[in-house]
Order: sequence, then C-alpha cells, then structure tokens
Amino acid sequence: MASETNKPQPLANKQQREFVRIDDMLPLAWRKVGADEYAEVMAHFERFAEFPPRGTGIETTLASLDINDKLRQLERNDPVMARILGRLDMKLNLLLRLFHPSESERPMVLTPVNLSGGGLAFWENGHDLAKDDILDLRISFSVDVMVSIFCYAKVTHIAPNHRDQTDKIACNFEPILTADREKLIQYIFRRQAELLRSRKTTPNM
Repeated sequence: MASETNKPQPLANKQQREFVRIDDMLPLAWRKVGADEYAEVMAHFERFAEFPPRGTGIETTLASLDINDKLRQLERNDPVMARILGRLDMKLNLLLRLFHPSESERPMVLTPVNLSGGGLAFWENGHDLAKDDILDLRISFSVDVMVSIFCYAKVTHIAPNHRDQTDKIACNFEPILTADREKLIQYIFRRQAELLRSRKTTPNM
C-alpha cells in the first residue's frame, strides 16, 4: 500500500498551491522571444521535458569555471570549507549573471513583482510588449540569491499605472519546469511566513 506522502496531490490542492501570490522585489530580466525561436523551444520541451541548452554568453563562461567536482572531493576531507567555498562560488556565478549578461540578454534588475506558481506580474516602463508576446524570463529569489530559474511566459494583459508611468505586465508561465515551479512555490510560502513573523514582532506605532 502506498504511503500517504507518496500519494499524488488532489487537483484542488495543487491549484491552490500554484495560485498563492505574494508581492516582492526580485532580480528579474526578460527578453521577447520570436515565433520561430519559441516553436523550437516548445518542440525541445515536449520531447525532452527541458529547455534547449543555453550555449552562448554567460552560460559558457560559467561552465568553463565549474568547480563542482573539486568541491565534492574537498567535502570528504573538509566539509565545512567545502560548504563555504560552494556558497562563494554560487554567489560569484550569480554576480556574473547579474552584471555580465550575454549580448542577447538584459541585465537582471531589482523589480517589483506579484508572484505565483502559475505566473507573475511585473512593472516596467519604456517597453515594446503587447498581449500574447512570449518572454524568456530569468528570476532570482532575493532571500536565497543562489537560486535562479529560467522559464517562458505569455503576456496576458498590460495595464498602465499613471502614478509612476509604468505598466503592469501580467504573464502566465508557458512553460516552466516542474522543479522550478516547486522552487518558486516554496519561496512564496517561505516569504509569507517571514512577513507574518515580522508583523507579529513589529510593535504598534
């Protein structure tokens, strides 16, 4: 008999998890994707359940600097030092992505977002986006800056915000890797818990 933890989640619970939302400020970059490129991405995704490899720009640089094998060897002799060096390596990787994107990528910028497991909204000015455009998104989670995800999203609507001359760009993920969606949902729940704790500990003014 299958254990309770191994049973698949009911559809209602799964949908509830995906549509829990939070407002936050996160490092974000987007790039509009053409129809031909998106068709290639979807064909690869449907066949392999993953996105095509990113073989140019910063991804090639990071691959050439990979030290994971050395860290695994060090873990056997000095696990504390291996853990410290591993975290430094991940932070440096993130800084490279933030400040030295490839020629076709925008740098990641701290951006106000409304985030859920099903999609996100972000605020932007000076853009050339329209409804049904496809975006290549890069998102990093501010609480754990080593965690960064790549996904694709379709613009569902654009609403102007006249107060600060920005537009609200609402998108649905189409597609996002299952593992990355789970990371995102876990981040949302973690941030909700942190915000709740901060409200409880903040004295009334």
